[in-house]
Amino acid sequence: MDLNDPTVKLKLATLPEKMLDWAMEVLLDQAHLMVGYAQVNVNVDTGSLRDSIRVERGGQGEHWREVTVRAGGYVVNPKTKRLVDYAREVETKYPFMAPAFDMVKPQIEEMLRNLLVEKIHE
Repeated sequence: MDLNDPTVKLKLATLPEKMLDWAMEVLLDQAHLMVGYAQVNVNVDTGSLRDSIRVERGGQGEHWREVTVRAGGYVVNPKTKRLVDYAREVETKYPFMAPAFDMVKPQIEEMLRNLLVEKIHE
């Protein structure tokens, strides 16, 4: 590989941005898997809390690539007729998000490591 080759220089210059894009793909895939794990593990009465578990993407400024798994906020509980605002309290007593994250964390680390090594070799 000739580091003075303009094609190689261009590929090297775009590598950081591409690495962030590849990492984002992995994080989004694993976040959706985490949602599934959390939905299976959450206590269910009406299903409102379970149905509110979701992936949110984006942030502001330098955090525009942020990936978050959240619960609550936009689903109305049919019993109380109000928005699900108790996800944090349920998580404190009967954790469902933390175990879901613990299940995907090793996969995220391994997949990122493997993907980045594979892409760099390309």
